[in-house]
Amino acid sequence: MKAIVFFNHKRLDEEMIQKIISFLGSFNIDVFIGGTFSGKQNHDYEPEVIMTFGGDGTVLRAVPFAVERDLPILSFKVGSVGFLAAFELGELESAIGKFVDNRLHMEERYLLEVSFKEKRYKVLNDCAVERGDPSRTTSLEVEIEGFSAYRIVGDGVILSTGTGSTAYNLSIGGALVDPMAKVYQVTPVAPHNPFVGSIIVDSTRKTKVTVIDGKNAPMKLYLDGILTAVLRDGDEIVAGISGKKVKLLRDAGFDFVRVLKRKLAFGGRLKDDL
Repeated sequence: MKAIVFFNHKRLDEEMIQKIISFLGSFNIDVFIGGTFSGKQNHDYEPEVIMTFGGDGTVLRAVPFAVERDLPILSFKVGSVGFLAAFELGELESAIGKFVDNRLHMEERYLLEVSFKEKRYKVLNDCAVERGDPSRTTSLEVEIEGFSAYRIVGDGVILSTGTGSTAYNLSIGGALVDPMAKVYQVTPVAPHNPFVGSIIVDSTRKTKVTVIDGKNAPMKLYLDGILTAVLRDGDEIVAGISGKKVKLLRDAGFDFVRVLKRKLAFGGRLKDDL
């Protein structure tokens, strides 16, 4: 069996990485380090799974590879509060045993497809349009397909999937959404008008965001936390639910609310609940 593996080198030292690689080898899993992987350079390498060891950012870094090659992601959390990683590092032996015995559940999550200047991107968590460095209020126009356009005067806007609802979206007051829901959310960042709130949008509609006035400072486009482009007045991005999904491997019976309780004390952390 062959696997592309992504490590967060800030959280794992070389000794631990080698131990993980050696452990995977004991299950006859051949490891290719993800950070150096190139489909063109390694066209003969046919992996069956992607594994990640780190936080949510490490999972997000693996998503383009997973979507391009239609591979499932098996993820292990190393530190932080991460929502995407399915297993703790201490569960490595148990999880790999279940994986090789085909006892893990494959959960398909919806992606956003974001278009900007002839390029299209697939993102799992969110698309953020934010002001540049100067602390100035900017103006954006948001047009959800089939609805009237409206303005957001503030710091920017976030478009997030159900999966991404617990990320940046949550910190700016967006709603929590079932990660399996085929919807996405448009949430303003620090709007000047407090009555401009979050809107949950059906998958049949696309949303166009136009930069109206960046106050002489270029705005920035972040996709899954990665700076992807610099935006100027008049630039547009269009986003909607993609026809493709990403596959996440985890134990059967994933309980979203239980995860919220454990990681965010959602509803109050009750001793008997955990």
